[in-house]
Amino acid sequence: MFALATAFTHASTAASAAAELISIVDDRLDAADSVVGGILWATAAAGIQGPEIGQLLTERWPGAMLVGSSFEGVLGEGRSWRDRPAFELLVWTAGAGEPVPLILEPFSCEVSSDELDHLESVLREAAPNNAPKAEDLVLLFPDAHSPGELESTLAELTDRLGGVRFAGTAASGPVSSPCLSWVAGESEPGASVGLYLPGGAASGATGERLVRAQGSRFASPWLEISQARDRWIDSIEGESPLDWIRRQLGLGAKERVEPYLDRLLVRVRDRVEGAEAPDLPLDEDLKDFVERYIVGVDPNRGSLSLPGDFQQGGQLAFALPDAALAQASLRRAVEELSPSQLVLQFGCRARDESLHGDDDVEIALVDFGSGSADVIGTVAPLQLAPGLDGRCRIFVHSTLIVAVGPR
Repeated sequence: MFALATAFTHASTAASAAAELISIVDDRLDAADSVVGGILWATAAAGIQGPEIGQLLTERWPGAMLVGSSFEGVLGEGRSWRDRPAFELLVWTAGAGEPVPLILEPFSCEVSSDELDHLESVLREAAPNNAPKAEDLVLLFPDAHSPGELESTLAELTDRLGGVRFAGTAASGPVSSPCLSWVAGESEPGASVGLYLPGGAASGATGERLVRAQGSRFASPWLEISQARDRWIDSIEGESPLDWIRRQLGLGAKERVEPYLDRLLVRVRDRVEGAEAPDLPLDEDLKDFVERYIVGVDPNRGSLSLPGDFQQGGQLAFALPDAALAQASLRRAVEELSPSQLVLQFGCRARDESLHGDDDVEIALVDFGSGSADVIGTVAPLQLAPGLDGRCRIFVHSTLIVAVGPR
């Protein structure tokens, strides 16, 4: 069986960061063990140093496959680190079921057949004996600003690869720049790094390996989408969405709605006959919808813009962030997680001080609930996780936790 080791540093220079990471790993692994692979996560504020650190790590562990990428924030030492240098390293030794690092070209807006064939080939090569299985898990970290047709691409790959599960979160660069990714000491701007985890999605009597916690509550019943077009919802229940919101808030017909939309989320799903909003606020078990932030409004038409494609006859419900629900959901998710050596936590950037009053609440909850397991992770604008049908979906305002390594 392979061995895992994690290390964290907030050293300000590449040389000192690499030296500290190496020292921590050397202390945690047996001297006879040899590192064969690893992944380095950096905050966007320090991602430019990633290739230099990667080169220094490769010099310490020749032959190891090391990849890395930058994120809006990283989680380490029980804290959330954003807008300042911080680096989180995960490495492993050789052994049955060891992770396999991945580096994929940036996802284009429309993935061609040739690109799909290439992605399939890369993932098959990463699978043991080139035979992917439904209990395998692929963690991907695509660039937040150019996910392309990510859901449809991963759905196609799920079919081609025998039901392999995909999950992960979004990588980010500084400001609006592409994420900073690298292989060893070579920069790969905008590329998606990842990990292939053989058996990483297999659940059993000891718990789940992959659990997602929600953090919002219904603020309306399910409403029928009367008119929709690409990325726009023009009418709900025969009324413009902005007018519907104005009525709920008691606003006048021409009053601006935008100041009230910052925290409003929209849940969308295919029509379900006879379905109503639940009576109880603890509704995190309802997974038949996707949740999206409002990204634009059309005051003239009264329309809302959301990422995605929507159909007339579908259903929409509004939701609001709920700190108590988010914490209860996260505690329960940790309880459902299979015991393991390592817990990966992929949190949402909006589930921070603005929701809980403290940036570190969620990492503290997961850290405490995970017992002796190491807990590391990232902060990002979106998360990737399987939906009810097993296919990967984009989620927001969620926290995803993954059990990795020996049970």
